[in-house]
Amino acid sequence: MKKLLFVWSLVLLTISSIAQPVTESTVKKISLGYDIYNTFWLNMPLGVDTRTLNQGANLFAMYNHEMNDKGLSVAAGLGISSENLFLKDYYIADIHADVVEFSPLPTDLTASRSKLNFTYLDIPLELRLKTEKDVRFGLGFKFGILLDSKTFYKGDAFDEDGNWLGYVAIAKDKKINQMEKYRFGVQLRAGYKWVQVFGYYALNKVFIADKGPQMAPISVGITFMPF
Repeated sequence: MKKLLFVWSLVLLTISSIAQPVTESTVKKISLGYDIYNTFWLNMPLGVDTRTLNQGANLFAMYNHEMNDKGLSVAAGLGISSENLFLKDYYIADIHADVVEFSPLPTDLTASRSKLNFTYLDIPLELRLKTEKDVRFGLGFKFGILLDSKTFYKGDAFDEDGNWLGYVAIAKDKKINQMEKYRFGVQLRAGYKWVQVFGYYALNKVFIADKGPQMAPISVGITFMPF
């Protein structure tokens, strides 16, 4: 999350520096917002369960270009998203393996948290419609570049043979191997004024084919665009 906020601060600084020499009407066409959502993971390996709540967040800035006086416009911009996958009784034993796998915890051992986190730089493109009553719709495409990936484990510590070591371990590992460097999918928004609901459907997998679990995300949440 700290990296997400840092990168987003740089994005805002860049936008601010660009906006200074342009007209006020141009600045008003820039919308800032954020998404809060839950991710449902499809095609998880057999027997591997996820937590019901896999919360995520996305911060974005988009430039809106009006196409006519009927409220139709097209918007493009940049965003930073942080996405989570919480595992139940599973973990990744070796994030640097040639083939990344979810491994079950040894019998009778538990973990209070075992998760994967992915951070993306997103480039969204949307076709928007705004009615006279300020009801808004958006249909678009989002392309993402993987910036960071990591795992976090907090639970019973154990050795290579699965024997409990008698204490709670906290482990963090970065740069999960065999992940796709890019992602892309379709996105839909609908709402009133600055509050909208949205959904995102990924068109590709998180891991390279035959190199890791072939899951893909569907995200559903709320968008706030006060500016």
